[in-house]
Amino acid sequence: MERATADQDRDLVDLVDEAGRVIGQAARASVHSSNTPRHRAFSVYLTDDAGRVLLTRRALSKITWPGVWSNSCCGHPRPGESDVAAIHRRVYEELGVEVANVDAVLPDFSYTATDPHGLVENESCPVYCASIVDTAVLRPDPEEVMDYQWLTWPDLVATVERAPGLLSPWAVAQVEGLSSADRFANRNGSMRLSAGNGHAADATITLSGVTRLLGEQIHELARLWRDLDDGHAPEVLAKDLPTWLDDLVRQGGKRLRPAMCHWGYLAAGAELDQPGHTELIRAATALELLHQFALLHDDVMDESDLRRGRLAAHRQAEQWHAAAGARGNSAAFGRNLAVLLGDLALVQAHRLVAMLSPRLRELWYELCVELVLGQRGDLTGAAAGRRDRPHAERLAQLKSGSYTVGRPLALGATAGGGTDQAHSALGRYGDHAGAAFALRDEVLGVWGDPAVTGKPAGDDLQRGKPTVLLSLAAPRLDGAAAAALRKAGSAAITPRDVAVLQDAMLNAGVRTEMETLIARHVDEAFGCLNGGALHPAGVAGLTALTRALAWRTS
Repeated sequence: MERATADQDRDLVDLVDEAGRVIGQAARASVHSSNTPRHRAFSVYLTDDAGRVLLTRRALSKITWPGVWSNSCCGHPRPGESDVAAIHRRVYEELGVEVANVDAVLPDFSYTATDPHGLVENESCPVYCASIVDTAVLRPDPEEVMDYQWLTWPDLVATVERAPGLLSPWAVAQVEGLSSADRFANRNGSMRLSAGNGHAADATITLSGVTRLLGEQIHELARLWRDLDDGHAPEVLAKDLPTWLDDLVRQGGKRLRPAMCHWGYLAAGAELDQPGHTELIRAATALELLHQFALLHDDVMDESDLRRGRLAAHRQAEQWHAAAGARGNSAAFGRNLAVLLGDLALVQAHRLVAMLSPRLRELWYELCVELVLGQRGDLTGAAAGRRDRPHAERLAQLKSGSYTVGRPLALGATAGGGTDQAHSALGRYGDHAGAAFALRDEVLGVWGDPAVTGKPAGDDLQRGKPTVLLSLAAPRLDGAAAAALRKAGSAAITPRDVAVLQDAMLNAGVRTEMETLIARHVDEAFGCLNGGALHPAGVAGLTALTRALAWRTS
């Protein structure tokens, strides 16, 4: 019964009002008639590496406009399914290929048309463009597509102008709309979305690309997961791992590492309409997945209860286990599932990295090893009770500064083809900006507002982490505060001890010195940007981002 219901749901379309709001569902097979209600649909134009557009001819078995040439692919999102997810699904079903870089180009397009047999198309139909990952495996389903051909964008426009009767009415209207709105830039006969502005004033284009690619990657993962598992639902878990990972990714965060990639790319002198920007988006998306992996594993190692104001993943799985009355230890189950979830994020990150150039892959390898090295130092340093400043500064650089600032900058500059001078300047800047970021992290870990940071204040003290802050505090504290510090990282420390340490370090001037150190690193970072090796657009972006990172509250 459940399988039958699922099949039935997959054969429904959303009915919408004139504003595009969903008002009901109808069977897809019977929705088209002489009085078709308005419903959700999509159209997508697919391109190859040369920028040519794929035109397809509808199979003679199609209910409406059989045998007519049209855009690359059309379809109907299922109830609750996003347009992007529907595009991935339908393109694969009709043409046998995977797509990337799905982008809305006419988001408000809709149309009504009546075919020669009196059947009406009445669709709210946003228009998208996307690129085919591998055109060599193109294999159209003969039940959907009877023929296809590749055209340059100017040739497609010319066909619409000279012989509109050869194409579906929606394709004619869409091509005319795209041309009149100048939504595509034409260069050497190719079709591509115009990025505009060259050196953009902000990171919006890059961050939007990262968000889109994250969605595509999770969708791809979920589809493979379902195929491999033959659609079986998991026991105990309220949601399976790909859906769970999607929820965490959608929570977002600050997207600091993709932003650093973006500004490193621009600082190297590259522009957003160059091929390197596609590599940049892949690398930045991989970084976001790697960061999700790191957060999941870090929360398990630190035994954290909260992440971004919500239950940490291992605590969530622990609750699911307890609520299901499942066998075994709930806490161990939660830890194990969170580790698996992190592993899945890492696997998907590596899939993206496999598409990058050799130099970017080498940087990625170094970044990952460096991240593990920093985490090792964090664990062993806490266990050994390290309080010396050189160790704390090195650890901050490995775990936070390089991972968040230095390496993402290098990835961006490499994707942008930066000179040796640009890489050197960004490296020096990254050392200081990364240190400022790491020191602010330490301050927030002790005195941050939990309502803003999304996690309790004082956790670093309780765990006795080898931070710069504690290296400054150790020689200044005496009496009860010194005794509390000696308990840090052990089972003996109490919430009262943490409060004593927070107050004592304030009174001893530790926070004031931390603020002085942060300001000093920010000044040094700015000085590294002004040697003439970097493009002014990148310098401006990094200057603003540095201030935001150094004096953030979360």
